[in-house]
Amino acid sequence: MVEYYKISDFAKEVGKHASTVDSWFRKLEERGLHYVNRADEERIYDELDLDIARFVKEKREDNWSIDAIFKKLEEEFELRPFPASGEDEEQIDVEALKEELRREVQEEVRRQRVQDLVLRRQVEAELEEESLRHWGELPEGQRMRKGRFFLKQEDIEKRDEFVRLYVERRFEDKCREMMEDKETV
Repeated sequence: MVEYYKISDFAKEVGKHASTVDSWFRKLEERGLHYVNRADEERIYDELDLDIARFVKEKREDNWSIDAIFKKLEEEFELRPFPASGEDEEQIDVEALKEELRREVQEEVRRQRVQDLVLRRQVEAELEEESLRHWGELPEGQRMRKGRFFLKQEDIEKRDEFVRLYVERRFEDKCREMMEDKETV
């Protein structure tokens, strides 16, 4: 996606005062050398404009005249032409940009939900495995019940309840731990 800047943000990127940068681009337009796109009648700057502004800034710091810089710009850059006469000036479709941004945000929300689900399942799986290890370490009298003919059987209901409570009690801390681990990677 192409990034667009308003003059204040654009000037910060360039490292010069907004009025200085605006003056450069007004002169470029007055001389018919380079056209700056507009949205709702306001100039908006893109990456090509940013490259041009940085070039002008560099040459001005080397004490070049504006005329010499503008001449060199024509050699160094493919400057944006002006709209043909009779045509409306090129307008950035603000609604299309909003729609594209909305779709990107929705996609990011979907990706985040999937990541959250994956993390949740990883946490649950690790805690279940951990709880079964702890279950196995409990005394036999707590894990087993009497079955037929004096056989002892594992108390499945008691085990499942043990696992459920173990996961429930440790879930939040384990999530934090795994998220911190992922952030440090």
